[in-house]
Amino acid sequence: MNLSIDKLKMSLGEFSLECSLDLPPGRLITLLGPSGCGKTSLLKSIAGLYTPASGRIHLGGRDITDLDPRFRKIGMVFQDYALFPHMSVQKNITYGMPKKGEEARRRCAELLEMVELPGFENRRIEELSGGEKQRIALARALASEPDLLLLDEPLSALDARLRKTLRRQIREIQMETGITTVYVTHDQEEAMAISDLVVLMKDGKVVQTGSPEEIYRRPDGAFAADFFGTANLIPLNEAGALNNSVRKAGLLTGDAAERKLFFRPEYCRTGNPSGDSAEGSEEELHWTGRVLYAEYGGDFHYLELDCGGYTVRVKSREAGCPAPGEEMEIAVSLSDCLVL
Repeated sequence: MNLSIDKLKMSLGEFSLECSLDLPPGRLITLLGPSGCGKTSLLKSIAGLYTPASGRIHLGGRDITDLDPRFRKIGMVFQDYALFPHMSVQKNITYGMPKKGEEARRRCAELLEMVELPGFENRRIEELSGGEKQRIALARALASEPDLLLLDEPLSALDARLRKTLRRQIREIQMETGITTVYVTHDQEEAMAISDLVVLMKDGKVVQTGSPEEIYRRPDGAFAADFFGTANLIPLNEAGALNNSVRKAGLLTGDAAERKLFFRPEYCRTGNPSGDSAEGSEEELHWTGRVLYAEYGGDFHYLELDCGGYTVRVKSREAGCPAPGEEMEIAVSLSDCLVL
């Protein structure tokens, strides 16, 4: 079901949230942003755990703004699992399930198969690992057959390898069930990996909404560029020669104050095949820089270069990693650049 949020406003102490969103049905939507930006507050407003000061929330055309959380047909997975420690796995999953008796037990077995924990019905919660608890919490949220599934940073307490395994499992379950899902995270890689749509937030407001690729390749501003992946953001009022090249390419008109040249580190190529000066050509920019920092990343080298007053970040797949202090040439196509 589609989720519509119209002019929602809410205050918590000194923090204020203002939001309007129209989210499509059957998709996995990620609320992404730094700590304190309002992701969880928005999620809890949708769930009915927080009451907004104004605005309306509609789920599938049904106004749920003032509806009791129990009747919203929303399943929620909390960061701390919120499982009942005195109940078995089966009783946790079937708690609140509309089905009863043998039908409920059969549905519980189906859900345990779905989260790849078959035969866990009689396990005690204290016997489970963190990853197993999170999967049981997901099964319980799905047990009520919700119209909307909410997940509040469900993987933040798990180790990196297990997070990757479970995020894929969550994505596969969402695609199998077709339930509209809103997923809160501050992990950009996680958001890129599983989302149909990303809602990027800052200071209680939505900064940009789009597919992971749209936000990564064409961010609306410096915050989106820098938060959603690693970015080069070079102030154009501090880079005279670069400023001239960007103007010639038509990327910049008017005053350069507060404007920044954006490109991703992986867009850079090592070397200067055209042999032009540091100001660049009509098709590309290039520099000779001194390596400030070098880091081996397995299938790439991450480098930071001093290019005369500003730093350029590079991801290179060339064999061999230059040492700090060495000079090297890099180039980037102007078609891969934006002025923000």
